[in-house]
Amino acid sequence: MPDFERNEKELSFGRRLARLGAAWRRQVDNDLRDYGLTEATWRPVLYLGLLPPPVRQTDLVRALEIEAPSVGRLLDVLERRGLVFRSPDRADKRSKLVSLTDKGEHIARQVRHAVEAVSSRLLDGISTPELQACYSVFERIEANLYDRTGASAEVAGGPS
Repeated sequence: MPDFERNEKELSFGRRLARLGAAWRRQVDNDLRDYGLTEATWRPVLYLGLLPPPVRQTDLVRALEIEAPSVGRLLDVLERRGLVFRSPDRADKRSKLVSLTDKGEHIARQVRHAVEAVSSRLLDGISTPELQACYSVFERIEANLYDRTGASAEVAGGPS
């Protein structure tokens, strides 16, 4: 590929990746509309359903990659809706532990189902080798990011 074309692709890669990620999340939002969930509320529920309970609120902040006060406000909303509850962390009095309620576990299963359905639809026609190649590129980008910024090498697992 000529240098000019490669530079153009490099310049647009991040924008395209961000646009695809946002569009992917909007698809999940659409699938979860009947449950009254938006990205802001389904992502914490999903992560709480994926991580072993109880989850330290600070660990949820890291997994979601959003500011602690924002996570606190989201948890307030989810707590009022009866989906989560917080309790003191006996090992660290400054920390709170977050768990799903029974209702929250049910909703977490619905969220996971919606995420899986969207993934299935959007990855339709993409072969396993193509998907593996894409993962390989993501891993190399993450390694470059970590090498240059000292950012956490662990990118929040699970869907975006």
